[in-house]
Amino acid sequence: MAASAFVDYNAGTLGAAMIEGRLSRGVTVGEGSDIGGGASTFGVGTGTQTTVALGERCLMGANSGLGIPLGDDCIVEAGLYVTPGTKVTVLPNAGVAPGEDGHFADPAIVSAKDLAGVSNVTFRRNSQTGRVEVLPRSDSKITLDPAAFLG
Repeated sequence: MAASAFVDYNAGTLGAAMIEGRLSRGVTVGEGSDIGGGASTFGVGTGTQTTVALGERCLMGANSGLGIPLGDDCIVEAGLYVTPGTKVTVLPNAGVAPGEDGHFADPAIVSAKDLAGVSNVTFRRNSQTGRVEVLPRSDSKITLDPAAFLG
């Protein structure tokens, strides 16, 4: 059985891209990105959430889903749905980092909407704990604006 893609109205790509999944209304995909088979975007978010978009060179794995905008060079693991309210454990150094007192610090846990527009990250589900994690794809660190999710 062949896979088919669906691109709703006012959705599309900003250059050559592979679309095997579903682009909901208003979603834009950057050049060089790949929307895997069965993957789905949610279009316009709720409340103050902006329209879903993917930057350049992003990958949405097969059967994944996305409800937040992403910057460039991001990966959403196959089968993982990232909605604005998904609780995400932020691994800023691709692992556990010592805290200020030298003891291991608990990683920050934020709503996925707090990561809207971030670049160079991978969203994955930890196969041992089941938690959704985000980690940098390169030597860069993930930095969060505390004002965006405190209060």
